[in-house]
Amino acid sequence: MPDPAPAQGTAEAARLRRTVARLRREHRAHRLVLAGETADDVDASQAAPPSVRPAEPVVHELLDAVPVPAALTEPVIDADGTVRDLAALAVNRAAVRFAHHTGASLRALVAERPVLLQRFFPALRDPRLLTALADVARTGRPMGERTVDWLRRRSGGRIEHRRALLSAHPCGRRVLLVLNREGGQVLAVDAQRIARVGWAEWNLLDGRVEASDGLTGLLGLDPDDPAPNLATLLGAVAPPSLPRLHRDLDRLLDGGRLDAETTLTVHGRARRVRLVAESVRAANGGPVLGVRAVLQDVTDLAESRRALRIQESETLRERRRADAEEEVVRRLREALVPRAATPLTELGLSTAVAYRPAEAGVGGDWYKSRRLPEGLALLAIGDARGHGLDAVALMSRLRHALGGLAFTRAVVEDLGTWLNEIAYDDGPESTATAVIARYHPERRLLRWICAGHLPPVLVRDGRARTLVPDLGPPFGVLPDTRYRAVETVLRPGDTVLLYTDGLVERRHEDIDRRIDALVEVAERHTGEDLQRCIDGIVQAMSGPRSEDDATIFGVRLR
Repeated sequence: MPDPAPAQGTAEAARLRRTVARLRREHRAHRLVLAGETADDVDASQAAPPSVRPAEPVVHELLDAVPVPAALTEPVIDADGTVRDLAALAVNRAAVRFAHHTGASLRALVAERPVLLQRFFPALRDPRLLTALADVARTGRPMGERTVDWLRRRSGGRIEHRRALLSAHPCGRRVLLVLNREGGQVLAVDAQRIARVGWAEWNLLDGRVEASDGLTGLLGLDPDDPAPNLATLLGAVAPPSLPRLHRDLDRLLDGGRLDAETTLTVHGRARRVRLVAESVRAANGGPVLGVRAVLQDVTDLAESRRALRIQESETLRERRRADAEEEVVRRLREALVPRAATPLTELGLSTAVAYRPAEAGVGGDWYKSRRLPEGLALLAIGDARGHGLDAVALMSRLRHALGGLAFTRAVVEDLGTWLNEIAYDDGPESTATAVIARYHPERRLLRWICAGHLPPVLVRDGRARTLVPDLGPPFGVLPDTRYRAVETVLRPGDTVLLYTDGLVERRHEDIDRRIDALVEVAERHTGEDLQRCIDGIVQAMSGPRSEDDATIFGVRLR
């Protein structure tokens, strides 16, 4: 393995270098790494049994005509029937060079006395390969090409990786081994396995199918099975896919191209396969001679596409459900909370309100303004926790409860206590903040409580400031809570701004600085009509996207 390209001091590069070093140590210790031998190293332990006779001299001359490494061998079988090794009866010069031996001396030794091959060809240590080669001599059926590889130690301690395509052909009770060392062919076989791809060509004239090793694997066939014919190919197709495949092949034989997916049954399991095929014509443009096709196992891809379609469908259903719920929540909120504040002009007050919903979801902002029978005014703003139906439901309960409880002529402290009990009894998730106020026009007095809410802003004589609350816990947090009221005397022209946290809270920004910004903005709009003042504040304080509902309710003493 070559050294990885250096990466300046990164932990990943150091880890990769350690991995390479570990693998090299393992290579040196691997059981298939042999000491480098020469022909002179062959001794009696490598000699074949006396019953194995060398090949005739003419065989050596015939093998030398073969341009690739080749050896005539004979299986060496023990008394119990176990294949122990293969004995080389004759080798050609290409095989000697491939084994890195001195050609003349090794050839002479093999000609004089057959030699066991395992020492020189470590791939033969695989019992399955030995058995398959012995079956070639026993059955007379050749063995198709198989990729074999092994490791070998060369001079200087260098580790060498050898790889080749091995095929075997029967010669009576003997076996002719042929090694194809072309790297491109070996890589092509490996590439088919890695990409799960195979090819085939069907000859219309004789019905013969020429197929690659990769196709054999796709069909679940054994490497030693006969090459698949058209019946084998079609027999692997799942029955539901056959009618369409027959139609596609029929159109293909008219001359054309096919790109489709079908299902194969391999070892009882359904595999999805992409089939790309074209008709093959004679060179002079004559009739169709056959079909050439490439098949790729796309089962994993098909499963991924199916999972993606299911996920997209589920996402679409969830989006539609969320959109429907959002529409219900929006309409429910519009029905529950008026778009304009109740006029209180007969009590000397002007009112204005602005509401900006969040980009995602509808929250629990609410406000309340109304004239009470005893000549007082009820003014309130609140924010129920969360978004969606739960928040709107809690907002509705608190708003309507306040509207009814205010007619009892109870002080605002009691109103806060009762609203807290309503929220607390609704469950641990039902919490809300609020400012509840009563205005006494004969004394120009505003009495108000604050339940975990942001402080009101008072604008007077062109200057704005926050009012200091006697802060109590939000509604629904603690039972039996008593709230204490703050009394603020208003002057003609004063404006009181009640607002929810969506107007001032921003992620990664300090809330106190945002409230200071609200005070500055309020001062800039103090001379305007109240509704224009409110709208200008919302526009100045809100960014292009609102993370939460924002409500501002203004009251001005005329």
